[in-house]
Amino acid sequence: MHEFQEDYYAVLGVEAKASTEDIHKAYLKLAKKLHPDRFPNDQEKKMQAQIEFSRVTRAHEVLFDAKQREEYDALYQLNLNRQALDVSTVAGVGQKTNKEQSHDGQEIRGEQQSKEAWAQKHYERAEDCYKKKRFQEAETAIKEAIRLVPDKALYHNKLAEIYLSRGWRTLAMSEVQTALRLDPKDAHAKQIEIKLKAKSKSQNAEKAQKKGFLDQIKQLLGKKE
Repeated sequence: MHEFQEDYYAVLGVEAKASTEDIHKAYLKLAKKLHPDRFPNDQEKKMQAQIEFSRVTRAHEVLFDAKQREEYDALYQLNLNRQALDVSTVAGVGQKTNKEQSHDGQEIRGEQQSKEAWAQKHYERAEDCYKKKRFQEAETAIKEAIRLVPDKALYHNKLAEIYLSRGWRTLAMSEVQTALRLDPKDAHAKQIEIKLKAKSKSQNAEKAQKKGFLDQIKQLLGKKE
């Protein structure tokens, strides 16, 4: 994943052990320097500043939040370990021993397990926020889970429920369809799909009823004329 290949500490120009306050100070300094509005008459510089400003903003967003920083540190270190393993593989001569192949497999499984564990934490936070009707926070949390583990129908179903609660039926249906592509037998996804279709049918009926009522008024007004 590209996000964990970039050193956010280097982006902000701070040490890996920097305090939250130092991280925020570094961000404010860079944000002021790189803000695109500083180049209103130079589109090329403005575009470059926008790219750099986005990198700095994302780095600050992750490192300033304790939970996101903990996740980033863990996955970034896993990525560094993986890169070191790849380099040693290229530098090595001949075929790997069974022991070396087993170690490689353990590294890959460990990385995947770490992503799945963090994704589960995001899912649990999304569930908690959803129950408290804090839908924006729930949406952010479940999207983080999907970013880490995109092929789990459970996470797409939860995002569909959140979208549905916010009245965004088209987006909800898209997530349901994704969940069903991942698992065509997923009962939860099918339940949400039925609910969405029922709501759509009800809305269409209401529109038709309203249109019929308006048509009747027009006819009455026409007769009076």
